[in-house]
Amino acid sequence: MTPAGLLSLAILLIGAAALSERVLARMHRGRLKRLAAGCRMRYSPNDRFRLTPRITRNFPIPGAAKIKVVDLIYGIESDSYRYIFTAEYTAGIVRGKHRVQRACSFSEPRDRLLESADPHITLAPSGLPLLEQYRQLCPQAARSSDRPTSADSSAPTQ
Repeated sequence: MTPAGLLSLAILLIGAAALSERVLARMHRGRLKRLAAGCRMRYSPNDRFRLTPRITRNFPIPGAAKIKVVDLIYGIESDSYRYIFTAEYTAGIVRGKHRVQRACSFSEPRDRLLESADPHITLAPSGLPLLEQYRQLCPQAARSSDRPTSADSSAPTQ
């Protein structure tokens, strides 16, 4: 193969990989937007409310470093603001370090005078896919209404 052909092939493969990454990211964002709508919340792909400094101090994983908040779902729940997001962080201290993505949630009061200094961060179970982790953290009413139950699927349709 000539050097020009090899260069063309390399450029073509890089372009295909970049395109497929963008398509997959757009599909992921679409799923999260639909989940947010089902939870009666809103979606933002970035850390719109600058949550990273607030959660870094109290993150429940010891040794987590370089914490970053992405894919934020937010809304009002009675008298508090509710946030569900992906926390990307580096885990591992002694041996190999690796990057982890995990869905997290916390609430804070709408009244700034009642705001506690340390938010309690809830982590979704780690063994689930990321979208399922988000579903675990959604408000209870939305979780039960966005999926058909077995009674609904066996009912006859007219």
